Parts: sequence; C-alpha cells; structure tokens
Amino acid sequence: MNQIKETRLHRLLEKCGYGSHSHLYFLGDKEWFWDSKRESLIAYRSVGNSRIALGDPIGSKHAKKRAAMQFVAACRSKRCLPVFYQTKADMLHVYRELGLRAAKIGEEAAIGLRGFSLSGKAWLKQRNRLSKFRKCGYSFQMLKPPYSVQTLDRLEAISNEWLQDRKEKSFSVGAFSRGYVGRFPVAVMTGPDGGIEAFLTVAGASNEPSDDSQLTVDLMRYSHSCPQGTMDYLILSLCLWAQEQGYGRCSLGMAPLANINDMLAARLLYKYGSRLYNFKGLYEFKNKFAPQWEDIYLVYPPATFSLTAALLTYIVHSPVQAPASRQYLSASE
Repeated sequence: MNQIKETRLHRLLEKCGYGSHSHLYFLGDKEWFWDSKRESLIAYRSVGNSRIALGDPIGSKHAKKRAAMQFVAACRSKRCLPVFYQTKADMLHVYRELGLRAAKIGEEAAIGLRGFSLSGKAWLKQRNRLSKFRKCGYSFQMLKPPYSVQTLDRLEAISNEWLQDRKEKSFSVGAFSRGYVGRFPVAVMTGPDGGIEAFLTVAGASNEPSDDSQLTVDLMRYSHSCPQGTMDYLILSLCLWAQEQGYGRCSLGMAPLANINDMLAARLLYKYGSRLYNFKGLYEFKNKFAPQWEDIYLVYPPATFSLTAALLTYIVHSPVQAPASRQYLSASE
C-alpha cells in the first residue's frame, strides 16, 4: 500500500471511525473504490466478472449511499456483478433499491462494555479461569507499535506454530505479515518466564475512546504449550482493559450460519464454507462471552447466490496478494 492511499484511509477512519472490516483494508489484497466526492470508500476483490465488496462502505450515512449507488453503476457499466459480503441491516434498503437481493449468512458477536462485569453465577467459571491463569504466573499486556524485531520474531513464531501446515486465509479475515500486524496494538499473554505465549491483534484503537468506540479482535494465535482456555483468558482480559479505557464495544467477528432461517442459503453456505469454518464451534465459542448478536448479510444480484457463495470460498482461501486486476472501477463511469 502506498503512502498516499494509506494517508487517505487514515483520514477517513479518523473522521468516521473503525468498523468491523476497515482494518482489513490494510491487508493490501483489495482494490479500492472511492465515491465521486472521495467521502466514502469500498474495498473489493475482482473474481471473474464479479466485484465482491467487503462489508458496507466506510463513510457518513449519505456518502455511504452515494458510494454504493456509484459502485453498482460502475459494475454494471463494465457488465460485472456487484456483490457486498458481510453487510449490516442499516444499508439493506439501499441495496434493495438498486435491485439487489440480501440473504442472512450469520451474526456478528460484539461484547457491550458499558456494563460488562464478571460478577454473578453465570461468570463463575470464567472468573475461576482468570484467577487460575494469574496464580500460574500468566499475565496480560497491551503492546502498541512500533515493535522491536525481537517482538515481531516471537509473534511470527507463535503464528507459524499455530498455523502448522495450514495456509492463511484472506479477504474477510486477517493474515499474519510483519507489515500488517505492525500497524495495530497487540494483546499478549506472557508466561511465568515473561515470554509471549499467545496474542490477539486489535483493530480500532483510539486516542480518545468513547461509548461509540469499537475494538475488533482480528488474529488469534497461541503456541502449543499454552494451557486450555488461553483465548478465553485473553479475550476477557482485553474486555476488562478496554472497559477501563472507555471503549463501548469489542467485536469478536462473525459466526457464520448463526440463526439462519433460509434453508437454501444455509445449505449452500455449508456446502462451500464447511472447509473454512467450524460453524457450530465458532458460535459456541463466541456465545460464551454473552455478546450482543447482530445480523450479517450477503447482498447479490438475483439468481447468483450459488455462484457468489462459491466465489467467496475461492477468494477467502486465496493467499494475500496485491490485486491482479488493472480494470479498476471508478465513480466517473
């Protein structure tokens, strides 16, 4: 990502705030579409004749609508199929006005921090877990960039150990690279010897957090020597820290297929996505933190749902790389 693009993105995020996907714009694997007034941004991938946007546009309410309308118009002028993956309900009326359809594909889990507390019987197991980890010499720290070479070496070693022979996913989830991880705060668990044993990358950090500020957990990695419950410990510790700092929410991302009533959509998503996700396990893991659940949608042209689901599987499994397309969309088209 060149410096000019990065500066423009930072300015937009400072003005409009981080969303659930905006940190993924820094992966460098997407093309960018600015609206005609350069007040709203869409990140998308080109696959065949489809242009698949990640989430809703970033920007103000009116700018987001303008960007969506111009993106769809630009796609149609190139005879491409416009798709929006992991959108939220407040933009659905815009997409439907543009002749697109929407199908619920899951729910996003976000922990409300204003009244967050581990008191009460329901949290007894998690309180005991935190206490046990602390007694065993584990501790929580928030690290902020820039990082030393030694710190990045350790984070990369943990990531490689966690991955084993698996390949990184991309597009709608983060992938480890020093350049990407080095942009964000990292929540770490250190062991009795003081060394880092597990980490979370955290997007959306603000110098002046408020009730409207949201942190988003991105990468979650741990070494094989970590005790059971390490991710529970890290997430709970992060939430307690974020609450003290004044943040309003902490997003854990989407649980695919959560509470879907459309059986056709569910079957197709399971067919193409079961190799990507442990659907039931993801939902149960995130639900233990008593989050607020928000519906997430796939927006697509009529009669293209099956094709779109297959293409999404392809791009999420593709390695992180710069976009190959040279026929970028623009709002002037």
